[in-house]
Amino acid sequence: MAMSRLKPSGRIGDNMKKKLGVLTVVILLVSVCLFFFVRQPKNIFDEIYQETEKSYQVDNIFGKNEDIIVRPVWPSDNESLKYSPHVTYKDNIFNDYRKIVLGFNFQNLEQTSFIRFDKYIDSGVRIRVRVGYSYREKSLKKEVEVIVIKGNSENYIDNESQVKSYLEQYGITAKDLDSYYGEIVNQKVLKDWCTIYDSKYSPSNYGDVKIETQWENW
Repeated sequence: MAMSRLKPSGRIGDNMKKKLGVLTVVILLVSVCLFFFVRQPKNIFDEIYQETEKSYQVDNIFGKNEDIIVRPVWPSDNESLKYSPHVTYKDNIFNDYRKIVLGFNFQNLEQTSFIRFDKYIDSGVRIRVRVGYSYREKSLKKEVEVIVIKGNSENYIDNESQVKSYLEQYGITAKDLDSYYGEIVNQKVLKDWCTIYDSKYSPSNYGDVKIETQWENW
């Protein structure tokens, strides 16, 4: 004689629905918390990247600083420029530094930003320091190159041995390069950032970021 299959009572079915409902809410809350935790800036360069990404197409946050030149609205119809805005410091701020630029690439494959500036050595030679930041890897890379000016042409030298040779020729040491970096990146760019944004970090406390310096052992 076949036994009839017992059906759960209405009360048991309601309890299961409540448990499933609670579990669903918990999963959603955990997912939301995890999303916001991941999006929390881990360092000062994260802050700059995220806040600029939010604002650059309409009301760029750097527009709050009078020393910085910002286009009113970044073009959105040019695919080559759509996700790569930049802002520039006015050239009359420093005597020996020019072409101070902050640039970004918000494309998913790139997700980078950079700070670049030129230090004038004499009328024919500039030292260019470039600081690249990877938003995905949380890493900062400091590099240097030499720009030799002849007439209307500029020759960019990034070969490490040639760069060292030029630096030695002008008596520029690794300590000097650190000083250039400190003057522009720490004491200008990042200090300015902390005046226009309520940062959790500072020029002396970057937060969680891996730093690689090309000239560290020169």
